[in-house]
Amino acid sequence: MNQGIEGRTTSLFLLLVLLCCSGVASAQGWYVGAGIGQSGANNMGGCSSLSGLDPGSSSCTGDDSSTGWKVIAGYDINRNLAVEGGYVDLGTFHGSASGTVFGTPGMATGNARASGFSLDAVGTLLAGDRFGLVGRIGVFEWSLDATASRTSVAAYSNGTFSGSARGASLDFGVGVKYDFDKNLGVRAELQKFANIGSDATGKSDVSLISASLVYRFRSSFYQ
Repeated sequence: MNQGIEGRTTSLFLLLVLLCCSGVASAQGWYVGAGIGQSGANNMGGCSSLSGLDPGSSSCTGDDSSTGWKVIAGYDINRNLAVEGGYVDLGTFHGSASGTVFGTPGMATGNARASGFSLDAVGTLLAGDRFGLVGRIGVFEWSLDATASRTSVAAYSNGTFSGSARGASLDFGVGVKYDFDKNLGVRAELQKFANIGSDATGKSDVSLISASLVYRFRSSFYQ
């Protein structure tokens, strides 16, 4: 399974490199940007990472939202296609649980932080010079660090636990963009990052709804 994912991500990476290199002659140029927004996950940093509570005797609640942000750099191959890389911080997710530990009342708290590097093909369907619909697909090289602490009446069972996971998975998204002038524009996007984490840390698809400011190094809309 992991070999299949690695093979697909490697193939996609090579395809994006070929697209970038083959489009240099007709490219519009480089751009940079930064965005911030709200991320969402399901049970990341929650029950699955709060080890030590007796199965079937605990209840768990989690904060499935966080603040995410990203910085990007890309290259416009033409007006409709770009190759874009970036660093994405998906935020920190928290969870807490209560139940029993070795038959005595106890509780646990945990958190998980996800971040990584993305490489995407970004397509734009233009509606005039300034407005457009944006779609993207690519790979996300992610890391997730999780910690959990447990306390109970049975003090010998108390402790702090940590774990981490690394991997590569698919990311994709849709959005809109608007250019104020030939250089400065904004984007609003919904982006999803698939299968972040592991069984030990908690695994989830993570979404990021963000607004970004983009600066393009070009002298006209039609460069």
